[in-house]
Amino acid sequence: MKKLLSLLLIIIVVFTLSACGGEETSKIVVGEGDWDSNAFHDQVFKFIVENGYDTEVDVVVADTAVMISGLKTKDIDLTLELWSENIPTYSEDIDNGDYIELSLNFDDNMQGLYVPRYLVEGDDALAPDLKTVKDLNKYAELFPDPEDPEIGIIYGGPEGWDATEMLHSKMEEYGLDENYNFRTIDSSATLSATLSAAYEKGEPWVGYNWEPTWIMGLYDMVLLEDSEYNAADYENGIGAFPSVNVMVDSTPEFVDDFPEVAEFAKNYTTSSALTSEALAYMQENEVESEDAAIWFLKEHEKIWKPMVSDEAYDKVIEALK
Repeated sequence: MKKLLSLLLIIIVVFTLSACGGEETSKIVVGEGDWDSNAFHDQVFKFIVENGYDTEVDVVVADTAVMISGLKTKDIDLTLELWSENIPTYSEDIDNGDYIELSLNFDDNMQGLYVPRYLVEGDDALAPDLKTVKDLNKYAELFPDPEDPEIGIIYGGPEGWDATEMLHSKMEEYGLDENYNFRTIDSSATLSATLSAAYEKGEPWVGYNWEPTWIMGLYDMVLLEDSEYNAADYENGIGAFPSVNVMVDSTPEFVDDFPEVAEFAKNYTTSSALTSEALAYMQENEVESEDAAIWFLKEHEKIWKPMVSDEAYDKVIEALK
């Protein structure tokens, strides 16, 4: 039944995309993954293009598989946050010319085990020598499990996540399972809640997280060091998580049909840290991605100004007044 429902969803979204792409239109159709960072980038792009380049932008929400299908069928023109290493056919698709790379949005996305900076840095730091994941074995008493105080606790993501599976292996490989319970959490929201509760009290906390997220933008966290990523070692839970190239990709036709906008898209480069900052703004102020885009354009003019033409810049500035 789940497979049938998933198939039906894909059919519905593809039909919707086809309906958008089948009309004679000067609109740009942007594919958007169902996560906040993608929504933020799309709204920045939409505001700049509509106000600076006088071109309408439609944003269509779809999962990654549907976005790839949409690029191949030309029903989607562009996507601003394509996590390339998560797409099995990515290299083959690029080689075949199914879609093309315009720019690297960001590649400083990290994940792993984090601790609050106040725990490891500063005059009052309780664990100034806690630098690496393996160092955790010396500090289990700082992280007592509320349900089993004689042993430490490391928080992880939900079961079923690839990262959670890897951390199960890491606990064993690094001997952490002798000093800690590995507590998996049923959702990313609950995982964030455990971090937030500890951070607001200035208490120790160690657990899995990733960037970009709102909580990494809101709180000052330190990623514990690990050995350099190696694919073979990683399968056994050894070493750091890999970062992923997050790309701005489009159809070849997009570059021909919208050359000025394509030049802007080729210059679109941000960072995971900046994205986390925008997500934190959304969380703290309880606003949507459209509001975060306006905030970004006003607060970080030096970042986006070099991306656009002089004429587009003047128009965007006028629209922001």
